[in-house]
Amino acid sequence: MKPIDFRNETFDALRSRLNEDRQRVHQAWLDHGPGTTREVAGRAGIDLLSFRPRSTELFQIGAIELMPGRQSHEGIYQARTVAGWSAWYAEQREFAVNHQLQMHL
Repeated sequence: MKPIDFRNETFDALRSRLNEDRQRVHQAWLDHGPGTTREVAGRAGIDLLSFRPRSTELFQIGAIELMPGRQSHEGIYQARTVAGWSAWYAEQREFAVNHQLQMHL
């Protein structure tokens, strides 16, 4: 699946397509976030080396977001609400449309 395909999905459709590991990590963000990946992985009892890559994937599709501020050198993340994801989705879609228009000019 390409990034543009993720952009065209609804949050519920996208969540239903997440594999089991991503669903487990997404649920950990909902249940134990916000925090750093290290903190939330620890609270959820998920190995950090499994948690971080799945968190990166969730970040790329807009399911989690980086919050303002930092804790030492690590970012603080949280799960997006459905409304927050919808706003992110609209912004990504607008960017893609504008970018495509610029390429044709």
